[in-house]
Amino acid sequence: MIVRMTRHDRSTPAVPGASSSESHRSWHRGTVANEATRPRAGWLVVLTLLVLALLGVLIFVAAWVVGGRALPQINSVQSLLPQGVQSSQQEVEESTDGAAGVPLTSTDLNLIPVDASDATLPGAPESTEIQQIPLESLNALKSLGWSVPHLSGFGLTAEYAETGVVEDIRTVQLRLTDGEHRLDISETRPEESDVELAALESKLEGLVDTSASVRETLTLRTGDECELFISEGAQEWTAAMGSGRVQYVVTSDLPAETAEQISNWVMATDRSRVQVLPIVPTGSERLERGFEELLAWLTD
Repeated sequence: MIVRMTRHDRSTPAVPGASSSESHRSWHRGTVANEATRPRAGWLVVLTLLVLALLGVLIFVAAWVVGGRALPQINSVQSLLPQGVQSSQQEVEESTDGAAGVPLTSTDLNLIPVDASDATLPGAPESTEIQQIPLESLNALKSLGWSVPHLSGFGLTAEYAETGVVEDIRTVQLRLTDGEHRLDISETRPEESDVELAALESKLEGLVDTSASVRETLTLRTGDECELFISEGAQEWTAAMGSGRVQYVVTSDLPAETAEQISNWVMATDRSRVQVLPIVPTGSERLERGFEELLAWLTD
């Protein structure tokens, strides 16, 4: 029996299917290489996002901390007055001791310009020093429990605010105006817990000419009584009311028909002021202040 053997030379074409198998292996090796690089790129994206998130948290925390430190410490009405008042008062003391100096004017002392109708507070002696409260600081009185910053309406806007202290009893007076009429609202509170308010009638001395006024006693919606004086000679009226440890005196040249409505408004505001009292600043206000401080620090 004769066996024939055939030798395949390497140049002989490969068995059908061998070429496809070889290309499959090379494709597989490329795929594995690509998959090996993908996790690296994914980790870079994740790491970048984590860094950005951490940076955002740090900025947020820094703004919160800085905003808390930047909050003004308001603990009294006196702290709202311009810093120049104290230095001016010291200069007055020095000048009274015989030191030479330029005489100070009412503007230097931050006093209301000399005008008898504007420079007096209800029930305060003429010698009482009256100081202006900057209107931009008026809202800060809310956190101290005062009602006058909440009083706005009837188409009137604040013209100025003034304050004075007599025997540990402070009065804050706000003037509202529409350019034609005026509305003066004074609020009086003791500065110490052991100080008692004087009788409400004492605040009307020198303010109301009772002999030339018509007097009415009103019962307001809050249950408080209000003494209303309508001037017969001048187009002016004055309302006096109080509740607990607060007294209000309202004087205006608005029509007398509005007196009861305005008096109700004042006492209703006094009753509801606790509900709208911002004990602490909101989180958004604190953050806003903090971002402003950080931005100012970066731009300096």
